[in-house]
Amino acid sequence: MREGLSKERAREVLDSVAARLRTPEALKAARVDSLAVGHPGIALLFTTLAADGDAEARSVAHAHLAAAIRPAGGLRASGLFGGTAAVAFAARAAATGPDTYRSLLDTVTPRVARAAVERARALRAARAAGTGTPSHLYDAVSGASGLARLLLALDPHGPALRECLEALADLAEPAVTPHGTLPGWWTADGPGAQGPNPDFPRGHLNLGLAHGIPGPLAVLALAHEQGVRVRGHAEAIGRFARWLAGRGDEDGCGPYWPLTVRAEDELSGERPPNPPTRAAWCYGTPGVARALFLAGRALAEKEWCEQAARSMRAVLARPVGSRALEGPGLCHGTGGLLQIAARMAYEMDDAELASQLPVLAGQLVEEREGMHGMEAAGGFGFLEGEAGAALALHTYVEGGMPAEGGGSSDPRLLPWDAALLLG
Repeated sequence: MREGLSKERAREVLDSVAARLRTPEALKAARVDSLAVGHPGIALLFTTLAADGDAEARSVAHAHLAAAIRPAGGLRASGLFGGTAAVAFAARAAATGPDTYRSLLDTVTPRVARAAVERARALRAARAAGTGTPSHLYDAVSGASGLARLLLALDPHGPALRECLEALADLAEPAVTPHGTLPGWWTADGPGAQGPNPDFPRGHLNLGLAHGIPGPLAVLALAHEQGVRVRGHAEAIGRFARWLAGRGDEDGCGPYWPLTVRAEDELSGERPPNPPTRAAWCYGTPGVARALFLAGRALAEKEWCEQAARSMRAVLARPVGSRALEGPGLCHGTGGLLQIAARMAYEMDDAELASQLPVLAGQLVEEREGMHGMEAAGGFGFLEGEAGAALALHTYVEGGMPAEGGGSSDPRLLPWDAALLLG
């Protein structure tokens, strides 16, 4: 077993990353306005450090935000991780009061709302066509789920958020397909690139938090806790959560979820052998567990919370080599697993999970050092790079969660990991 990392050593690593990123010119990214790889994600790191009392961090966050909107041509409206929404998320997270970044947010909020409405209507149109629902229309990264989470902080009572939430809730209604009746988020293609896939001849159902049904479940649960509710809201949470709870499997360590379910297996009710193949945020048990936990918290369904906690303990009980993680980043690396495990440990006061956090933090730092500061991997950015890994270390160091909207005493606050639909 690897030796655990002390919080003092984790803080040293965190501070060294921050020192390298204090100058916006350090970032060389093709998309400077991207939350994944650009300045908005780095701004989240310095906003978080500013809350610790770092006197210069808030001005550094501001400098990164300014660098994100500087290029000619204006911001492009797209999903949460690109352009207008990415800058809006970082600015909203950085706002310390109702007047902070007011002009910027007043400018970009209508653009985010329009993008969200477009996603919601495209999602409804795809459902009505009966040809399958492309995951990029509803997912966390490009689709309605990510934009809805942002609007929950920007304009929680606006019509755009309502339209998004209604479209996501409608996914709970079954879809009549050429193959039979399937869950409403059935995708006609295989996961990833669109087009025929011999491994998924009748399409699939995606279980990744980044690109599958856990994303809509998470944002609907967070909105429900915040008191923002639409028709069929609780019923949709219940259907999604019960479906996920029933698609888990179990090995000697405990419960886990596959990455996808083939349409033919869903139709036949078969559960072919599918050992745990990834333990990341984007795909795998941790993301599913977090969404199921949020659903249980929102609807006071203790059983879902307990299943989520057992599955997280099982993830950490399995051999490290079985997790199929790639580096220290948030998306498909140890950083995402550390952040979810820390969230669950602190919120549930789970001593068993908490005892594993130093080991996970040690793995993250070891992997980062093996990549020479991650330049060869995810660069300096949020989703796969230095900033995201540092934010996960910050959660471990501080021993608590970011101030959050859904389920918190102050819904005006936007935690950095809301971009991952974790809070």
